[in-house]
Amino acid sequence: MGGFPVFLENQNDNYMKSLYENILYRDVMVRNNLTNEKELLELVYFLASNVSRLSSFNSLAKTIGVKNASTISNYLQFIQNTYLIFQVNKFDFSLKKQIQNTKKTYFIDQALVTRLGFLFSEEKGRLLENIVFIELKRRGHEVYYFSGKNECDFLIRQGSQITNAIQVCYSFDTPETKTRELNGIMEAMKTYSIKEGLILTNDTEEVIATAGLTLRVVPVWKWTLQDNQTDKNLTRLL
Repeated sequence: MGGFPVFLENQNDNYMKSLYENILYRDVMVRNNLTNEKELLELVYFLASNVSRLSSFNSLAKTIGVKNASTISNYLQFIQNTYLIFQVNKFDFSLKKQIQNTKKTYFIDQALVTRLGFLFSEEKGRLLENIVFIELKRRGHEVYYFSGKNECDFLIRQGSQITNAIQVCYSFDTPETKTRELNGIMEAMKTYSIKEGLILTNDTEEVIATAGLTLRVVPVWKWTLQDNQTDKNLTRLL
C-alpha cells in the first residue's frame, strides 16, 4: 500500500493519480522545458512494469521508440531529480564501467508502482525487492547490485569496501529457489570477502552455514523493524 499517509487513510486512487501528474508535468516537463509527453509516460509505465529489472539506455530507447539513447539518459536524470525513481549501478571499481553497465530501477513508493505499472500477483518478489531498496535508502546506504556468473540483489558499500550482501526472495521454500538465491549471494560474498550474508523473504526465517559462510534468512517485516544501529552489521538480526 505504500507509505503516503493521505493515501493510506482514504485509499483514494485519484490522490495517487494527482500526485504522479504533478511530478511528471510540473517537476519534470515544465522544469526541464520538455514537450514530448507520450515518451515520458511510456518510459515511466515501462519502468514501473519492470521494477527491479535490468535495463540500459539503448534498450529503453528501442522500447519507447526514441532514436537517441542520450535522450533516455536525460529523461531518467530528470525523473530521478524528483525522487520518483532511483537507478542502481552494478558495482565495479571502474566508474566508467558502472556508467556503461545496465541498471536496476526502483520507485520511491509501492503504491505508485502498482498503479503506474502493469504487474501480476506472481511478481511479488520484485515488489518486495523494491521495499527493501527503499528501506536501504532510508537508512542512508550506498547501494549497488552484483552480477557475475550469478546475481545478488544488493551490495552495500562503506568507504572503499563492500561490507554487506543482501538477497531478496519472496518465497524460499523450493530447492530450485534456494539453489538460485544461495548461488548468487555466496558468489558475491566470496568475491568481496564477506562472511555473513542476509536473505530477506516474505515469511521464512532460518540460519544456513555452508562453505565457511553464514546466511541469515529473515522476513522483510522483521528486518525493517530493527533498530538502525543494526546497520553496523545488517546481518546481526537473530
